Amino acid sequence: MFNKIKNTVLLSLIILSLSAYGQSNPKWVKIGEGTYKSGFTYPYKVQLSVPYGVRNIAELKQGLLPMRFELIWLPNTTTKKEIKKLFSNQLEEKFASVESFKLSKNLIHLFLRKLPETKRHEHWLFEYYPDVGTKLFIKDKKVYHLVGAQINRALIDSWINKSPVLTANLFNRLLKLQ
Repeated sequence: MFNKIKNTVLLSLIILSLSAYGQSNPKWVKIGEGTYKSGFTYPYKVQLSVPYGVRNIAELKQGLLPMRFELIWLPNTTTKKEIKKLFSNQLEEKFASVESFKLSKNLIHLFLRKLPETKRHEHWLFEYYPDVGTKLFIKDKKVYHLVGAQINRALIDSWINKSPVLTANLFNRLLKLQ
């Protein structure tokens, strides 16, 4: 009886460690890219990558699966103030309600304070896991870890559901498979 429990616990630990490894080191596949439009400007290109084998667009749109968004900045320089305004607007228009945006204002402010000035062709990587949140990497260094379901949903939604053209471009590879 004791050996049976011991084996079950050992098997559970092995499965748990393998699933944790799989989550932290998936093979990422780029499924699409598009140019983000804000007003009359195009501040960056965005590329969407998902772990190998992911094909369900509906689950991706709901934020149920891991995904990566890589931003490639287009202007020669974008000031910290311009970036703060861009992301503030980007998040505000995708929050479920004005009230929830106001409630998350402190989290958003902390996030916006961490965003640096950018130069042309600089890459930012937003890595999202449903149970962990979004981590922002700039020059391979983690700059910020965004937690909170509503703020993560708003950020993802601001890219995935920005416009029909951007959505189609981001899901280009998956749309061809269906």
